[in-house]
Amino acid sequence: MLWVGLFAVVVAVVCGYFAKRANVRTGALERVETLAVRDVKALHEAAEEAAGPGHFRQPCEVVGSARAHKDGVLRSELSEAECVWHRHRITRRYEETYRDSNGNRRRRTRNDVVSDHSSPTAFFVEDATGRMVVRPGDKQVDRAEKILDTFEPHTGRGNRITIGPVSVGLGGGGTIGFRKEEWVVRPGVRLFVHGEAADASGRLSLGEPAESGVFLMSTRTQAELVRSGNRKVMGFGIGTGVAGIAGAALVVLGLVL
Repeated sequence: MLWVGLFAVVVAVVCGYFAKRANVRTGALERVETLAVRDVKALHEAAEEAAGPGHFRQPCEVVGSARAHKDGVLRSELSEAECVWHRHRITRRYEETYRDSNGNRRRRTRNDVVSDHSSPTAFFVEDATGRMVVRPGDKQVDRAEKILDTFEPHTGRGNRITIGPVSVGLGGGGTIGFRKEEWVVRPGVRLFVHGEAADASGRLSLGEPAESGVFLMSTRTQAELVRSGNRKVMGFGIGTGVAGIAGAALVVLGLVL
């Protein structure tokens, strides 16, 4: 009973962490103003006149259509679909032998993510007033279009296999196959971007805050994101309370009995 109570306390702590995280993100979405690209550029120009280039930092949100940056559209790595952003994930499924608590040899199926990559290439978000450079870095786009989800049995030999441009090690155990998943943002897709507009790189762009803060790229609207965040806060909050009370009661009973 004591161990069950301690486990429930751990669950309460984890739920509390996720509730706080969701609350911080939702609060940022509600607090930061959505601006037209023209207005962000006007703020930047005013800051340049007052303090010179390289000092502008402004939390903001922009909404517009995704457009390819200066070198043109990208192609996703597995499907070669035209896009402005892409991500793939390759998961190896394999069987391994282990011994159970009685010393008997058994086999089990495991999954191991062997490649998970998203494109860091900058792209534009364009509204009726202009274009803003967005630098995604290593962040993922929320609710990007999933264009590939397949499983390929493995029948070859050797220690490595090539999937698209990716070379994957087979590792230990018997490889069953590989699950391939891919997401893209196509040109013209509506994007909501919440982050920090800055010119530290020498050019005005929107990306992850230099210090603490929220950076989010999504195909959902701000209202949809806020509703989703509030549901998470409520759900994790309830989980924190229930698990915390149950855990404390079980710990006390375990110590007494």
